[in-house]
Formats: sequence, structure tokens, C-alpha cells
Amino acid sequence: MFTCKKCKEPFYAQGAEIRGQTLRVYCQCLNGHKGKRDISRYQADSMAHDVFSGLFTCVECGSITSLTNTDMGRSEVEYTFLCPIHGEQKKRIPAFYHTSVTGLQKMMNSAKPILDSMFCQKCNQVFSAKEIIDRKRFYEVRYQCPNGHKELRFIPKDADESIIKTVLKRLIHCDECGLPCQLIETTEKGGRVRVEVACPAHGSLKKEIPAEHAWLLDRIFDTVSEGSIVRSMLKCRECSEPLSIRSIELDKSKYRLKCGCPNGHTTEMSQPTDLDEEAVDAIVNGLLKCNQCNLLTDLVESRQRGQSVEVELVCPVHGPMKKGLSAEVFSRLEDREKRIDRSETIEQSLKCEKCSSPVLIRDTKVRDSIVEMKVECRNGHRAGRYASAESRPETLARIYRQLYECHKCHKPLNLVRIDEMKDHSEVTLNCEDHGELTKRIPQGHESAVRLAFISTRTIDDLKDLLETRLPTQRACEFQMDKGADPQEMLDIVQNIIEQHSVEFIDEQTDPKTGLEAWYYGKALVGDEFVVIGSVSAETLAIRISVASNDEEKLDALLSEMRESLREVLLRIHDRSEDTGPRKIECVHCGAALPKRALPGETVICDHCGTPLHWD
Repeated sequence: MFTCKKCKEPFYAQGAEIRGQTLRVYCQCLNGHKGKRDISRYQADSMAHDVFSGLFTCVECGSITSLTNTDMGRSEVEYTFLCPIHGEQKKRIPAFYHTSVTGLQKMMNSAKPILDSMFCQKCNQVFSAKEIIDRKRFYEVRYQCPNGHKELRFIPKDADESIIKTVLKRLIHCDECGLPCQLIETTEKGGRVRVEVACPAHGSLKKEIPAEHAWLLDRIFDTVSEGSIVRSMLKCRECSEPLSIRSIELDKSKYRLKCGCPNGHTTEMSQPTDLDEEAVDAIVNGLLKCNQCNLLTDLVESRQRGQSVEVELVCPVHGPMKKGLSAEVFSRLEDREKRIDRSETIEQSLKCEKCSSPVLIRDTKVRDSIVEMKVECRNGHRAGRYASAESRPETLARIYRQLYECHKCHKPLNLVRIDEMKDHSEVTLNCEDHGELTKRIPQGHESAVRLAFISTRTIDDLKDLLETRLPTQRACEFQMDKGADPQEMLDIVQNIIEQHSVEFIDEQTDPKTGLEAWYYGKALVGDEFVVIGSVSAETLAIRISVASNDEEKLDALLSEMRESLREVLLRIHDRSEDTGPRKIECVHCGAALPKRALPGETVICDHCGTPLHWD
């Protein structure tokens, strides 16, 4: 509404009075410049909302304030506003404009400044509440951040319950480190409640709150699990990087955890032995983190050493490392390690540390159950990558996808064959520009390498394959009922195809054949298969077509799929009411037919040789 003439910043109304037919508004900007503006009463009446909206702004910090008290006089009204940072502020305006201010009160969002005030202005750390004091119209909260900065903050008593609950949540955090605490005891005395909490790092702490909000504490502490406490502890206090657990020792009734972050900061902490499942999972995650980065490692080997167990882990970027832990923790680690999702870690490890471009595998070898890979990115940066030789097949398949790109021209490579040698296997790949090349892989990883190649294929690749190397294509076709759902019938076809050694690539809709599901199979040496299952709602045709470079295997595969699909469709017809059992004798010679027929199917009579087509 108004602008400061000195700094061109907005002016905010801090008070007003009527002088004859003029309204004088006293203003101030956030830079501390004060001034006054005179406007006619007629003009002020029509734009009172714009004139007095500045009353709700604290000119010391710019926060939206809360209206906590109104003192009405005959000609003047005094308002008490509460800034969450600077406390109470009194402002006076003519009583005639009171309705405009009350209307503005509903439009102001005072909740956000209260929540924003819970962050330290000096270091941006989140405050922990030390004490909540009950004043006449507001609560005074004494805060402290983990860096030791102390501040007072103010909250109106009529604030939304969710705001009060958020403030109370800061009570359960340690004043020194900000970690969540556990409730030990609450003691009520007068109108105050003394709360004793235990920080996992700094021990017992005592805090006080008004008794009227004590009932909320139980709800809040119920939401704080042991797992969330452990996860909060596993962050470095100096740099906020995640901590990896380097060793765990059993000390009487506690676990002593020695931890470190990638920046070299070390710390020790204790945890009780009777932790819940969520907390155990958090400790297992901390154990599996690499000491030099935040990536998850693989368990390679374990050795019993007295009451403790030494485990060997392998980081996909930094290689093998050893950690010591108690036998009980190891049993929990062994149980949970197999269920941990490492997909994000694998994706991160397959990027260059210097330029973040994808890395390509140049060579591999196995040393003490660890696969060592020489990799190179598209910008020529070389490095090493590591994996357990016993990693899950899907993990190995994702890693070996980096084999199928030429390191010279970066075009896709085709898998020619996989030859098993005495102590390793050799993968022969073909680049259309640079010819064939051979790479070594560990024994036992042949299927993972083959699966990795299949996962790189697309429908366009398969179409190109059909035109160039697999021209021989045969199909079987059946007819479905008019009322059948094409998608359900395609699901049936897919279930039949997936019983064989082919992998699903993708689905598409073809104008002629309808819904299509494409599959691809690749033998270790030579043989390739493309299988297409299709269902057309227009022609009511169910079709499976197979293409391969081995005609004998093509016929065998198609025959198995044809018979499986035929049996499933017969069972569907048996359950339907509109179709009875099909005639199973020749209409020309009366001889028995070897099998039942489906709509659209042609059967050859073995007796007279007549083709019989069922409608």
C-alpha cells in the first residue's frame, strides 16, 4: 500500500488516528525507517483492508503475527499482536476500522512463521525445546540448537492443536545433539509437569511444560520408535553425513558401536541389547554401509573369533573391508542382509565418480569370492568396481548390462555366444563397426550375462532381428468367443509363453493383430527365439508366432505352446454355458478324431484325410 521514500521497501501500518476528514497512518519499513501517510477518510473507508493489513507484520523480522488481544475503547481500539520471534506488540487504530481488522485476521497465515521460528537463525539447525512457560496470552518456549545457540520463541494459546503438538515434539529431542529421546518419567506439581527423558548419547535430561498439555506427550512419545532414534543417531554431528558402523562390541547389557563418516569423523555410542525389529534393521543398514562412502556393501564371508564374528564385506566402489561384531548381531545381520534392496546402490556404483557418466566393463576376474571389474566411462576415466561372486542373479544381471556397449563407438553390442572354459567363461560380442571382441566373466555367471543381454532388447530390436537373422517364422492360431475380454485372453497367452525359456520384452498394439506381447530368448551358444503372443478383438483371433534360427527347436517350442494353449481354451469352453462338447468324429467317414476342436480350428481326419474346419 505504502512505500518507504528512503529505501523503496514496503511500509507497514503500525498505528493510525483520525484528524478531521483525514486518516493519518503511522508506518515503518523492515529497515527501521519510520514515516506517516495521510489519506482522506473517504479513500480510507474504501480500502481499509489494504491500509491495515500491515498491522499483522512484525517490522523487526517481517513475520506474520497473531492477534491475541483486543481492547475496545469508545473512539480507539488497542490490539496486542504476538510475533513468534519478538513477542508482544501493541498497536492502536480508530475503533471505526475494527471490523476491517477482524476480517483480516481470518486471512492471515500465522502458522507458517511459528513453524519457521523453530529453526536457528544463526546456523539453520532445528531447535530443541528446553522448557515451555505459561504466560497470560501465550506460551514462552526456551529453545536451544545443537550448536549451543539459545533463543526464546512465542506461541499464542489459541494456536491450532497441530502447532502445539509440533512444538511439544521438540521437547523429546536432546538439547545438545538434537537426537530423539525416550520418555523415562513425568511428575506433575501444581500447574507444571516435569518430564525426564533419556538421550542415547548424553543420558538423562529434565524439561518442563504446562500441565494442560501433558496428555499430548504420551501420544508423541508413542510415535517415537527405537528405530527412528537409531537412525537419527547414525548421522555425524560435525558434518551431518550418514555414519557407518565399523564394529560392534558387547559391553555387559549394551552394544558399543564404533562409527565413522566418509569425512573421517569418528564417534562411539551405546545401544541396549533388547532393541525392536526396526532398530535392528537400522543397525544392520549401518553395518552394511561402506566406511568410505554411503553405498551398501555385500556380505562375502564370515569367521568366528571367540565371542565375536569377523565379517568381510565388499563395497561396489571401494572393494573389500572387514568389520567385527557380536555373534548375536551377526545372526540378525545374516537374516536381514538378503532382504535389503540394493538397487539404488548398484545404479550409483555404475556411474563414474569423476564425471557421473555410465561406466562400461572392460574385463573381470575373481579373487577370493570377489569379482573385480575394470571399468571405463565414456570420457576415458578408468576405475575398478567390485561385487560378490554370490550376488543375487538380478544384481549380477544389472551389473553385466554394462558389457553391451562398445567402448570405442558406444554403440550397442550383440551377444554372439558364451563359451565355458576351465577356470572362467568367455563372452563373444559383436560391434557392427568394430567386429567381434571377447571378454572374460567368472564361471557360474553365464546365465546372468545372458539375462543382462536380453534385458537390453527392445521391440524394435526384435523386429530388426526378424527381418535380418530370423526369417523363418511359424504360428498357431485359435479363435476366441465374441464376448471374451482381449486383455484377459492375452494374459492367458502370456502365462503359456512364460513357461518356456524366454523373457518378456514389452507390449504393443498392432492395427492388424491387436494386442501383442513380445518375448525373446537366447541360448548360451547360437540359438535365438522371438515369440509373439497376440489377441485381436476384431478378428477374434488368438495367435502365437515363433521365429528361430533352429527350425527343429522352433517346431518343438511351437508345438508345446500350441497344445498348452489348446488345453486352456478347451477348459474355458467347458465352463461356458453357450458351447457344449465339440463333435469328435469325421462328418464324411464317421471315424473318430484324435482330439476335440475349437472354433476356427482345422483338424485332418486320419482315416480319410479330409480337412475339417469348425465354425
